[in-house]
Amino acid sequence: MTTQADPKQAPSTMAPLRNPVFRMLWMAWLAANVTMWMNDVASAWVMTTLTDSVFMVAMVQAASTLPVFVLGLPSGALADIVDRRRYFAVTQLWVAATALVLSALAFADGLSAPLLLALTFANGIGMAMRWPVFAAIVPEVVPRHDLSAALALNGIAMNMSRIVGPVVAGMLLASVGSQYVFLLNALLSIIAFVIILRWRSEPKVSALPGERFFGAMRVGLQHVVQSPRMRVVLLRIFGFFLQSSALLALLPLIARKLEGGATTFTALLA
Repeated sequence: MTTQADPKQAPSTMAPLRNPVFRMLWMAWLAANVTMWMNDVASAWVMTTLTDSVFMVAMVQAASTLPVFVLGLPSGALADIVDRRRYFAVTQLWVAATALVLSALAFADGLSAPLLLALTFANGIGMAMRWPVFAAIVPEVVPRHDLSAALALNGIAMNMSRIVGPVVAGMLLASVGSQYVFLLNALLSIIAFVIILRWRSEPKVSALPGERFFGAMRVGLQHVVQSPRMRVVLLRIFGFFLQSSALLALLPLIARKLEGGATTFTALLA
């Protein structure tokens, strides 16, 4: 006697990974987030070797996250207008190029505090461009009944990268130096770029007229203004990151005061 599956039964969390397209893009997403954390860890630690200024060390975190607040809305509008596959791939090329410049300057001992901040900001631009487009891609490649599981897997990738990225960066900082952290970032970003290019997205024809850049941003703002639930969510996110970013910004200095090295810093962060 066989039993039939209940159609109302909740899908398995791992079900979206059986989809080869989502699995491939999820691996690219994981690699991209690992590079983000590795870059933030290496940049923050290098800054403590370039200057004793508490302000400059804290500015590394600000330079990394400021692009998300400034460019999040325009990036989301672009994700609704341009080819998402190419857009996602370009973000990885941007991050790879930034990492290569950081690595080259670190090898040549040419990094200064202002230059490091500028390149950290440039890396943050790649992060700000990447998040909205990946969020828009997921519903395209995952069936509706697996969407909640896919979003959960994205959260798993984010949290996994928060552990893996700092640990790997700390090992490299303690053993061979920051230049190899940035070099590995570039390599992982290029691998993610190649993975994204392997995805062949199917263009969707819409009967509606094409959306314009500023019009898309206006629609997004109107949605937030008219949705009380969305406003509450955004306020909670803002409150959380307001306090957590302050702690992350000062962790390198705390590790220094504990007379610890890069390993101590990354252990505290992970």
